[in-house]
Order: sequence, then structure tokens, then C-alpha cells
Amino acid sequence: MTQQKAMDTSHAAPSSDVAGGERPHGETEVMVERVFAELLDVPGLPRAASLFDLGLDSMWVTIACARLEQITGVRVRFTQIFRTPTIAQLAAWLDAARDTSGEQDAPAKPLAAEGDELVAITPVQAETVPQKIVVEMAWWVDGEVDDAVLESAATDVHRRHQALHARYLSGPELGLAEVPADPGQAEFHRLGEEGSDDAALETLRRTLRRPLRLDEGKVWRCAIVRSRQSGRTLFGLAADHSGFDGRSLVIVTAELSAAYAARAAGEAPRWPSRTASLAEMACDFRHQLASADTEAQRRYWRDELHELPPCRLPGRSDGVSEIPPMPEDSRYSLPGPAVLREFVVPQAQMESWEEYARDEGMPSSVCVAAVYVESIVRAGGTPDFGVVVAIANNSGKVIDGTVTNRVGNIVLRPNGPSHSGANILARTREAYLRAMAARDVLIVPEELGSALSGSEKLIQLDRLVALSYTPTPELAFGNAAGTLVTEGGALSTQCHFPAMLVVASIPEGLDIALQVRTDMHDASLADRIKECFLDIISGGPERLELTTA
Repeated sequence: MTQQKAMDTSHAAPSSDVAGGERPHGETEVMVERVFAELLDVPGLPRAASLFDLGLDSMWVTIACARLEQITGVRVRFTQIFRTPTIAQLAAWLDAARDTSGEQDAPAKPLAAEGDELVAITPVQAETVPQKIVVEMAWWVDGEVDDAVLESAATDVHRRHQALHARYLSGPELGLAEVPADPGQAEFHRLGEEGSDDAALETLRRTLRRPLRLDEGKVWRCAIVRSRQSGRTLFGLAADHSGFDGRSLVIVTAELSAAYAARAAGEAPRWPSRTASLAEMACDFRHQLASADTEAQRRYWRDELHELPPCRLPGRSDGVSEIPPMPEDSRYSLPGPAVLREFVVPQAQMESWEEYARDEGMPSSVCVAAVYVESIVRAGGTPDFGVVVAIANNSGKVIDGTVTNRVGNIVLRPNGPSHSGANILARTREAYLRAMAARDVLIVPEELGSALSGSEKLIQLDRLVALSYTPTPELAFGNAAGTLVTEGGALSTQCHFPAMLVVASIPEGLDIALQVRTDMHDASLADRIKECFLDIISGGPERLELTTA
């Protein structure tokens, strides 16, 4: 994000519903309002609305701190604005800070330790903190790997990205993170040697699946183990989704490879560019929303998801509640046990689908989405349901090269009442294009919950299935190349949705992983969906057009 972009977008006037709030009262509130109103170039501000919702960004926070300190004589740290983001809260803090006559009136002790920085994170990250979704990946490596060099390389990556070493807060402080002045070392486990490949895999997964502690800055971990059977080395990592996404996986593997080469040569790695801070990413997220026609997008999603019925799949287990229980601070249900089916769609079969997509002016991933929807219907599911698809938010070179959770969601409802294309491919294409045009609002989980359940703002997962596209990252330690472990290596045995399809592009075609929750449906449903999916793919797009017209 360039400085000019921050200056341009931060002067937008507050929306009418925010501007209509109660005006500041009292000398200190009026003074604080004047400072921020001048910065934001607006006539006045409400006392109880977050200044960040009104257009404030990190550059103006620094200027505001200096002006407030000049006026009041109180040192106002950058992080204080994030702790007290409304005019009323900040004014109350300033009054308490100026009154040194009694301990009871002293400002509250900062949440972060001296030298640490307390910052806001994006709404998507905040919603993900209580979910405890962990990404796992592993690679077999042929050739010699120096454990000490690799551990140093992992620490280089760890220290470079705030999302990997921040302490993510929960409870009343959900939405904030502490960035330590000293990021410390990466969590790296040397697991020795096992007698067989299977034993090495089991040892690695047992280590990776130990709970991560976000509140302690334990956001990710690495582990390495060797197999006496094959002579290979197995390396794996686990990372919490709050600070990690598919794009992050590509970044981490590329940087691990580069840092390993540098450390093996006795040098520190030289990075091509800087990374964005968590505060910068939160500001950029707010700018994206501020630049969108949010009310028009809200109307679209309210209409599109209006009266979305539950996704009725066959083989539903008895006694399952309509909406599984939800953890504290989350709009999402708890994950449940899932069965996994993995298969590969050969590239030769995908060629006709890719050609069809080019002719129709859409990504080939839209064809995969249409096949997924039709597979569920043919397996016995009711036609009308929503498909949540994760979409990466592009925000410029610096943020795009930074480890974080930048995922936004769209929901496709191709068999819903608003789409009337001639066939499932046409309807999915239309649903995709409309969703992409209205995606800015829905990237905030609260907005999806509002569209699905109104004032409750809960993500009712019984109405949705999921579709995810993942990259296939490359990893190499010097001359030792890594081969991604595909069988069960990228997915845990739990899932948030009734069904989830994960698609990765590989040289052989598409690597597909299908999960079905077994606390909601019989495991045989996964086999039926897989069989239908492969049958539709082999028949080609023209046959699917004819059968779904």
C-alpha cells in the first residue's frame, strides 16, 4: 500500500448511519474530535464509533498521537489508539492519564509488554482466531538435509513475518494482537529416525497436531524426521489459519528454500522486499471496504442468500442438530470428524473442460464448481444450497508477498431462484460473476452471517458446503528437492462443513480431496459424491450441458 493511497482513502466522509451517532460532549471529547476531524477532513464525528471505521489508518494514527501529546502533555503511544479506538474511550483515557493524584485514576496497564506493539488485525483474522483451523503440509526430501541450517532458516522466516510470531488475543480483546519486540525462535522439532516411512509419517503428524497456542505467539511449528526404510527425510509444518493461508504456503516454502541456501553458505538471507505489518494489513482491509459500494453489495447478498435452505444430503445421521454448537467468540460451528476420499483427475480429461472455460470466458475453476454442485445433487442432495469458495484478496506487491490470512469468501448458489441459465455450467458462471462483483462486503464474516441469519449473524453451516483451491508449493533444501505428501498430508480428520472439496493443480492434472462429516452423514456419501464427480468429468462439459438444461 503506497502512502498516497492511504492519504486518498482516509479522507472519505463517514457514512450517514455512522455520522448520525451521538456527538462528543465535555472538553476532552470535543478536543479529541477536533484533532481527528481535521485529519479525516470531516466536519464532525460521533463519540462512540470506531475511528478506524471512519477512515483512520496507521499513517494518521502516528500524526494524531503527536498532536494529542502536544495539546495534553500526555505521551500517547501508537498502540493506545487501537486499545481505545472511539473518541469517548480515548478522551476518558487521556483524562485518567492527566490525573496523577491517585492510583485508582491511573490509566489501565497496557496489554502488551514494554517494547511490544498492540495492533488491530483484520475482521477475517479475528473471526478465525477461535476456530483453531490448522493447515498441515509435509514433504519427503531426497538427499542430505542439515537440521541446524534448516532450523536457522525457519527462524529467519519466523522473524520476518509478524503473522507468524504475533500473540493473537481473544475474549474482550478479540481483534487485537501483540507484536513482540523480539520475535524469538521458530518452534522446530528434531524427531530423530523411525524404522519405516509409515512410522515417520505418524511421528511427524503426532507432533504437528499438538495444539498451537495463539495467545503465546505459537502460530506455527516445523518438524523433521528420517526414515531408515527409504533413507529419506520428512519435513512438515503446521500453521494456524488466523495468520496463514494458501498464498502464505507458497511464500513460506519459497523463503525457507532461499534462507536454507543462504545459511548453508554461511550467510544471512537477503530478501527482495520488505513485508507488511499486521497494522498495515488491517488498514488495507479497511480501505478495500471503504472503496466499495457496500450498501449495494449488502442488498445483493441479502437477496442472493434470502431463505437459503439447509443443504439436505442423503444418509443424514440421526440426532444431529440443525446447527452444530459454536465456540465462544465465533460465528462458526465447531468442526466435526470427517472421512477423506482422495483421487486424481488426469490432465487428459481436464483438457476439454479447460477449452470450454476459455470459450465461455470463465476460469476452469468455475467448471469444477459446477461439477461439484451437480455431483452432490446426483448423489441425492437437494438442488438448492450454497457453496462457500475461498478467494484471495490481492492488495499490491508488499502485502501479497507477506504471510497472513488474506482469504475472502464468496457464496455460489447456482440452483437458487436468482439464476436461470440454460444449464448448471451457465448458472454457475453467472453466479460466479455476480458474486465476484459483490465480494468486498462478504469478505467480512459478520456480513455473511447477517445475510444468512439476520441479527444473529451466525454462519449456519448446515446451509453450506465448501470448495477450496490450494497451490502446490515447491520446496528444496540445496540440491535436495521435496515431494509433497498428498495422502492425508494436507488435511486433518476434521471439517467445519457438511462436505468440502479441496482442489490442487499438479502436473498430472487435479489432485482432489473430498471430506464429508461423519457426525452428520454416513461415510458412504463421500464415495457417492466421488463417483458422480468422476463420471461427470469423464463425460465432458457438452454432456453436462445437455443433462442439466
